[in-house]
Amino acid sequence: MAGTTTAARMSLGPIAATEVLNPKGIGEIITYGNGSGQYRISNLNMVAMQKYHDMEIWFKSSNQSTWTTNWGFYFESAGQTSMSSQMNSSYYYAGYSSGSSQGTNNQNSYYNYPSGYSSYGHMFKLYISNVGSSSNIKSWHGYGGYTNGSATSYVTCHQGGGSLTSSAPIDSIIVTNGYGNGSTSYQGFTVFGRRPK
Repeated sequence: MAGTTTAARMSLGPIAATEVLNPKGIGEIITYGNGSGQYRISNLNMVAMQKYHDMEIWFKSSNQSTWTTNWGFYFESAGQTSMSSQMNSSYYYAGYSSGSSQGTNNQNSYYNYPSGYSSYGHMFKLYISNVGSSSNIKSWHGYGGYTNGSATSYVTCHQGGGSLTSSAPIDSIIVTNGYGNGSTSYQGFTVFGRRPK
């Protein structure tokens, strides 16, 4: 079929053909950084949601005490107004020495376990839909894992998700841990825009 384009053979039409030949990327890194203690990731709606519907965040959670503890996060709308009372979630984690647990957190921040100590951080990947929407409720899901250095019996995996019963855009996220401490050397985040508009 010399002289016939791939788009023509597939009968995609001019608009679809343009998308096929020049597909949109699935996303990009919006911002990254680190936090001390309990910290805020700000201006998410302004920065990311001009181009994307959804957001993905990779966390490394750690504390500066001598053992593991829980950690979590909650969302804020514009003006740093807490949305934790509109968050409803469930979680499950399992590990050899840490055992297993499951539960729900309604009208409260999201519960995650564990926050490692010092350089033994917990990596967690979070996906949030409709972050910048002013008409839709939001949902999120995430999963992560942790191991305490060479003490492999403490390896733990965690997963969970929930919904935010608010139509207000998410503007910032507060990241917390049970001890309220953490070094910028061991706590980090990377924010990706997902699902291009």
